[in-house]
Formats: sequence, C-alpha cells, structure tokens
Amino acid sequence: MSSAPDGDMNLEIRSCRIAELDRLVPLLDEEFIFGKRRTTSLRLRFPKVFCSNNLHNILICMVGDEIAAALAMFPFDWREDGKILRGAMIGAVYTQPARRKQGLASRLLEAAALQLHEQKIDFGVLWTGQPAFYARLGWQAADCSVLGEIDIDPSAAETESLAVFWKQAEEEATLLEGIRRRALKATTVRHAEDYRQLPIPAENLELLWREDQGKVAYALLGSSGEAGFLYELVGDTDCFSALWREVCRGRQRIVINDQADSPACHWLTNHAGIIWQRKNLTMWLPVSKHVETSRLGQWHIPYFDRI
Repeated sequence: MSSAPDGDMNLEIRSCRIAELDRLVPLLDEEFIFGKRRTTSLRLRFPKVFCSNNLHNILICMVGDEIAAALAMFPFDWREDGKILRGAMIGAVYTQPARRKQGLASRLLEAAALQLHEQKIDFGVLWTGQPAFYARLGWQAADCSVLGEIDIDPSAAETESLAVFWKQAEEEATLLEGIRRRALKATTVRHAEDYRQLPIPAENLELLWREDQGKVAYALLGSSGEAGFLYELVGDTDCFSALWREVCRGRQRIVINDQADSPACHWLTNHAGIIWQRKNLTMWLPVSKHVETSRLGQWHIPYFDRI
C-alpha cells in the first residue's frame, strides 16, 4: 500500500515494520502518555495492538526515512442477539507536529478504510473530540456512552474485603463471558489475553467478584493513586451494593464509564446518586451491508476495550 501527493514522491503509506515499531512507539508515547504527564507506555497498555502480530494493522505515513504520521487498528468480534460481526477499533491517530495540516491523517484514514474493506471488516469505530474532521471522510457520529463522577468520603468506605478474582486465566475469562452474555444484549467478545489492557490513565487493574446465593456479578476497576475508574459493573444487580462499596474502598474519587440505560447505570443513579453526562465521542464507519446504521446509536464499546 502506497501513495504520494503531488510534489512529494517520497511519501509512502503502508503497514509498519518491526524495526519501525520501535521508532513509532516513543513518538506516540510522547504525544499521548508522557507528554501529558502520564506513565506506562502504550506498548504495555495495549500489548495486543503494538506488537509484531498486529503490524499489518498499524499504518504509517513515511516521508523519506521519517515517520510523519500513523494510526493503529485492532480487529475484534462484536456480539448482538447471538450474531457476530467483525469490527475494528482505530486509535493513536498521530501526525508529527511539523507535518500537520498537510492532509496526512486524512490519507491514512482513507487507507485504513480500504484495508478494513479488504479484510472483510463490518465496521470501524473510533473516539474523537473533532467529529467534523472524520465526518467528511464518511464516519458517522452516534454515542450512547455516559460518564459519571463522584467524590468519596474515605471514612464511609469501610466494608468487607471482596475476593480479587484476577489471574487472566482462560477459565476465568470464560466465566466472565458467561456473565456478559446473560447481562448484555450487545457487546465486544473478550478472551483471556484481552484483559491485559490497561486503559489510560489507570496504572493498575483489578477484577472484583461477588457471588451470593447463586447470584454473581463483577466490577472491572482501574486505579491511579486515590482515583478509581469503573469500567464495568455487570451481573446480578443484587450483588452491586457489595461491589460498589469495595470500588469505593480507599479512594477519593470514582470515574465511571457506562452505557445509558444499562442496569448498572440505573443502579448507580438510584443507589449512589451518580449524575451522568453524555460523551458524544464515538464515530462509526459502516463497511459492510451487515451493519444497520440505525442501530449504531444503541451500540456501546466499553471504555476498557478501546484504543
């Protein structure tokens, strides 16, 4: 895959090579991690994305020997009502500061759309605060995600300690998928290795597990200092109270990512006093005829799964 704009025959768009990945990741880290006073490299946060097995899904724009721009794609399975579609997340859209406003990101996104079609991907998805830029390239805005935040009184957070159920073993991932299938009508499909992700800005990840008289639920929780990031609260709602108390243990602030009208969203509204705000950051690129665009506004990609 290659292309060159008029007057610049040294420009090439193609998949990243292994030696170039070692040059690219520090550029992305400076842009998205260390330059924003965060820690932990993208290579460690998203090990299935920035690795040799996914090089064909990392597109770079080379100008001579310089990496001028780049983006990363990561294919995944999407389950809805028992049917499986193939999606691809797009993230880390980057252009060298001196090369911005030259149309390089647009060219990369056009190349990415072509590759998704060739790989028989059904849809692409990304998150942005600049929807107009992506809309002119065919992306559609539709988002049912909500964000909630609450300050915690540490003196009121004493509770029993729940089991931390977290070894990333295949049998544990299978148990979680069973809960997710029962509780969620549509969502990403995960395997054990998918739980190795560490979304920005968390520095640690825990899985809290509650089982009581045959009822079971879990909370997927990131943390950074005394802040907690609740990515998922899924399962039997009778277990949510104990899980929520554990989520709050030792923390001063909780940030919650969820889907509007989910069981967790309703429970947290009624029992924790969470006030939600719409995010409106998700954009979709329908690629195949299997995607009903009217349903995109009902789809929610968990924050934990995004890149």
